[in-house]
Amino acid sequence: MSSFTASLVDICSAGAGRVWIDQCLAMPQWAQTAQYRTSFAALQSTLDEVNRRLEEGQDCQLCVLTPDAIRSLQSRWPDRIDSMGSLGQAETGWVALAGDGQAYDVATVQALRNTLMSLDVLLVPDLLQSSGGRHLQRVLDQLAIPAADLPAVQSYPGGAQAVAALHAHAGQRVLACAQSTEVQAAPHAHYLGPFPAPHGLSTEYAVAVVRPHPNDHDPEAQMAWSVACDLARYLCSPDQQARRLALGFAAVS
Repeated sequence: MSSFTASLVDICSAGAGRVWIDQCLAMPQWAQTAQYRTSFAALQSTLDEVNRRLEEGQDCQLCVLTPDAIRSLQSRWPDRIDSMGSLGQAETGWVALAGDGQAYDVATVQALRNTLMSLDVLLVPDLLQSSGGRHLQRVLDQLAIPAADLPAVQSYPGGAQAVAALHAHAGQRVLACAQSTEVQAAPHAHYLGPFPAPHGLSTEYAVAVVRPHPNDHDPEAQMAWSVACDLARYLCSPDQQARRLALGFAAVS
């Protein structure tokens, strides 16, 4: 493993990767290896940010995106993006406030439709920028709930922020939509389960590293890239699959 102590590694990740990345960076083996600057956002926002940084010559050594998003980066920056492996699949589903004694049935399409119409508030990830939000919008369109029966919808940059906002609605009938990995760091939240068939969504997340610009011969840039490669291998390592499973990342089928 690299032992560069002065390196600054910039990480851009979709929100689904946050808990696993934060756990890894807190481990002594990584905390003592380099300094890290992290940015977490919705999937499309993260992809846009990585492209912007590359266009403007700014730093980004590691990113967590879907395989399709990584391939889009590789098509645009073929000499700079190396795909390092998969974290697994994050399931999109429904989250209630822990201790809320009210019933929320999301097991079937009709049950979900009835539950959504019974809510006071629905907390959602960005309906345009996040993969879970775009999926939710499609499902809502298919459920064709009359506007008068829809709950008040509050949008957040990602599912983790929607889950965090459950606190503010204690006593109301409220659900949040989020990915399974975005609930793990929220003890106040209870994951009810996924979208019912045929509306289930599992999104694979993968890790890529960004090579320094070919004209960048700064040793620090090379050091940061080397640390990012080591970290990416660890994040995706088969040896860490049990930890990823515990955080909501299912194995890719």
